This record gives sequence, C-alpha cells and structure tokens, in this order.
Amino acid sequence: MKNSIYKFQRLCLLVLAMTTWSCNDFLDLEPETSLSSAVALDNIEGVEAAINGAYSVLQSDWVERQFVFAECLAGNVFEVNAINNTNYQDALRHQTWTDLFNTANYLWDMSFRAIDLANQVIQAVPEIPEPNQQISNDKKRLIGEAYFLRGMNYFVLNRFWGQPRNGLSVPMPLEPYQPENTPSRATIQEVQNQVIADLKEAEIQMAGVESNSNRATIWAIKGLLARVYFEYKDYPNAAAYADDVIRNGRVEGKKLALLSGDLSPLYSASVTTENIFTFMATPRDRANNRLFEMFSLEGSSAVELSMSAPFWRIISKSKKDLRIEQFHEDFNTAFACHKFNDRDMNIPYLRLAEIYHIRAEANANGGQLDAALSDLNVLRERAGLDPTSFADQADLMDQLFRERSLELSMEGDNLHNMKRLQMDVGGYPWEEAIYKLVFFIPEKEIQLNPNLVQNDTW
Repeated sequence: MKNSIYKFQRLCLLVLAMTTWSCNDFLDLEPETSLSSAVALDNIEGVEAAINGAYSVLQSDWVERQFVFAECLAGNVFEVNAINNTNYQDALRHQTWTDLFNTANYLWDMSFRAIDLANQVIQAVPEIPEPNQQISNDKKRLIGEAYFLRGMNYFVLNRFWGQPRNGLSVPMPLEPYQPENTPSRATIQEVQNQVIADLKEAEIQMAGVESNSNRATIWAIKGLLARVYFEYKDYPNAAAYADDVIRNGRVEGKKLALLSGDLSPLYSASVTTENIFTFMATPRDRANNRLFEMFSLEGSSAVELSMSAPFWRIISKSKKDLRIEQFHEDFNTAFACHKFNDRDMNIPYLRLAEIYHIRAEANANGGQLDAALSDLNVLRERAGLDPTSFADQADLMDQLFRERSLELSMEGDNLHNMKRLQMDVGGYPWEEAIYKLVFFIPEKEIQLNPNLVQNDTW
C-alpha cells in the first residue's frame, strides 16, 4: 500500500513538472540563471556573475545525469531498488516510453541554459571598456571560459541526441536566445565542428591561465580537446593534446600527477593533483547528491543501481587491483560503488588517468605499441599491479579497453567508448546501438518549434 501511494505521489509531481515545462518557450530561462539585461553584462562583475551562473547550472544534476544515463544505456547497471526511480532505466532505454518519463529532458534544459549564458558572455565581453591590463586579461579569460562551456555542452548534447540514422544532432544557437528564434537541428558533423572550434578559441583566449579558482583553465581546455579528438577518432591530435597535458599540465599551481595507493581522495571534498577539471560542491548545492542515492550503501539498506554481472566480469580480472576496492557486493549480490559515498564530494569530470588512457590508445592506433604499453603499465603500477606485456596489437587493445572500463567505471565513459569502438552496446549490435541508444527531442520543444524534426522511433 505504501509503495502504491509513493508511486502515485511521484507521478503527481512528474505531471506537475511537465505542466510547468509545457508553458516554457525554447531555452526559457529561470530567473536565477537568466542574465539577459544589458546592464548585467556591461562590466566585468556582471560577466563574472554570468559565468558563475553557467557553472552553477552544471555543477550538480548535469554531471550526475550524464554518468547515470550513460551507465544505464550501456547496460552496465541494473535496478535493485526501483521504488525511488520508477521505470527509470526502462524509460531511458525507451522500453517504457512517454514524454512524462523522458528524464533526459532535464539534461537538455540545463545544457541549453548554460549555452545561452555562454552566448550572452561571448556577445557582451567585446563591448566592455579596457581601462587597464587587468580588465583586458579578465575579458580574455571570461570569454575563453564561455567558449569552453559552450563547446563542452554541445559535445555532451551531441553524444546523447545525435542520431546517425538521420544525421541530425541538436539546435545550435550561437547567439543569445530571442523568443522568435526557432532553430532547426544542426547535423552531427556541424556540431562536432563547432565543438572543436569553440574549444580551440577557448585555448587561444586562455593561454597561460593555469589557475582559476577551480574553474576552467588552459589545461582543462587541452584535456577536453584530447577527449573530443579521441572520441572523434582523430588520434594524432588526441595523442598530441594528451601528451601536452601529461608533460606540462598543472592544477591550481601544482604539477598534475597520478595518485598512488589510496585513491579515495579523488572522490572527496578535496581537489587532488589528478583533477584536471572538477565540479565543486558548495554549502548550498551538493554536487554529488543523486549519485550518492543511486550507487552508495552509506546510510541506506540497498543501492538503487547496481553494476551488472556482465560488466563486473569485464573489469574484475584482478582482485588485487586498488580500483576494485571502490566496489562492494552487498547481501543482495548487488555491487555498490564507493566512489560516490561522500555527499559533499567534488565531482572529478576530467582527470589525469583518462588522459593517460587517451594517449595510450591513440598511440596504439598509430602503431606505437611500446609507447602505449608504457602508459598502460604506469596506470597498472598506480593500481598496485605488476607490469603487463602484449602478444600483438589486438591483445594490447583488449587490455586497454578492460583497464579503461575499470578506471572510469560508473563515470559515464563506457557507453561512448564502446560506440567509438563499434562494439555491441547494451544488448544491441553496434549498428543498432548507435541510433537506438540516443534520446528523443523533448516533446515540448517539438510542439513549440515547427522546425525541429524528432528522432525516429523504432
């Protein structure tokens, strides 16, 4: 009886939320994130507030939903306790489909809120007077952060909404929102090109900015470019950017370096020498609240989403691996993830271990197998394992895939990595996964914008 009441209450809340959303126009901004007045952005302080607003939009649910969505779509988790996320996994995979349960809508909304704030900054900053060098430097930094944030958001949107069957991705406004705007969907390739163009412009504007109060720096930009080029299979550029970050990267004045031994500081309220770009928790907004509820055993009797048995078999080859200690099998034979045990933790969005993996596999794709093996063994040593070797390129690639799957497990990477490698994903052959494991455009956007084409149903 209690479960039925709970589900009814949850359904009422979802209906209320959908009713509220249906009254909004495309990219309609809530007051706390809207800074569209000219007065707000005619000075450095106003622009700084706008950039802070964009980070604020992204620092919690935007990150969490990417992680959870990707792990669900990849089939790496299964629901243990479905009461608190009614049909959550099935809805994400469109096995239970109504717009009411399209929980991906929120990721769409947050991304476009951040993009609009970035567009406002990009338009406003050139008009701000430069009475001194400090203002000039601040302008370059802020416009660089805006390009970084816009490029990062279009990269994420393209991952989840780009539909290879029709070649379309998302609308791609590059100027501040106007009520009369009804943009069509850009193509996947157009969005990819814009992501790279934005991040390259950010790289120019933020050259030399190595410390920025735990916000984006030149090394966050270069690290994200390594990730982007890698996913787009431009392995020479991916290797070059990864190499630069590994050799020269810094975080808040300290040289980037892998942790050793205890890896728990990576998932805490601190920022380690391995954190290239981190979403910071604040007293007002816990960045990790939802991941804690989904994956942690702390303070609860069961996890909501457990690692699936097939994925566990892939990553658990060595029980001596320090990274395996981040998982725990409870009495329901469900695997909890200790990475997210601290509600007040900062969330590492881009860290050095991933960059080592990028350089290793990019080099392996280029035939530099010994260099790739060297990076792989650096990561194995960090995890408490002995060095390994390989029989041939295929064997090395298999090892790299397994190690990356473990290193970035429950961090939303595996889905996109398997798509890049053209592997079977989430129970589908690759040819089906690339169009089935993407989201539909939110129905409210289709209703309000006649130029939007919905992704195909299947």
